[in-house]
Formats: sequence, structure tokens, C-alpha cells
Amino acid sequence: MAKMTQYEIETLWVDSVLDVAYQFDDPVLVKSGKRAGTAGRVIALFALEPDPHYMVEFPDGSSVVALEPDLEPA
Repeated sequence: MAKMTQYEIETLWVDSVLDVAYQFDDPVLVKSGKRAGTAGRVIALFALEPDPHYMVEFPDGSSVVALEPDLEPA
């Protein structure tokens, strides 16, 4: 299977076709890294491999890219 473009990933994600743990605006808690213990919300899905890469936005407006295993539901 050819690598999907960002547009294809986001389209399938918004349509809930992809088998990923989080959808747009889901509340999450970051489990590792500099933002460990910080709650935010999922605002984008960037890649699927090796694990889904999400953009997480925090209440202060900052954001970070986090892998699915580094997040948990908030």
C-alpha cells in the first residue's frame, strides 16, 4: 500500500475510518516527555506509523506532537 498523504490521513480520520484511539477534540493526558501529566485535547493526526502521531493542544495555546502510546484519555 502506498504511503498516504496528510490530506488522506486527515480525511479518513475525520470520517472515523481509521483504527486509532483518539478523534478530534478528544481530551487526553500526556504520559511522557516534558509535558508529562499535562491535559490537552487532540487537534490533528499527522501520521499512522510506527504509531499514530497526534497534535495535542494545551489550554495555554501551546501544542506538542505525541505518539498514541504516550497519551491516555483525560
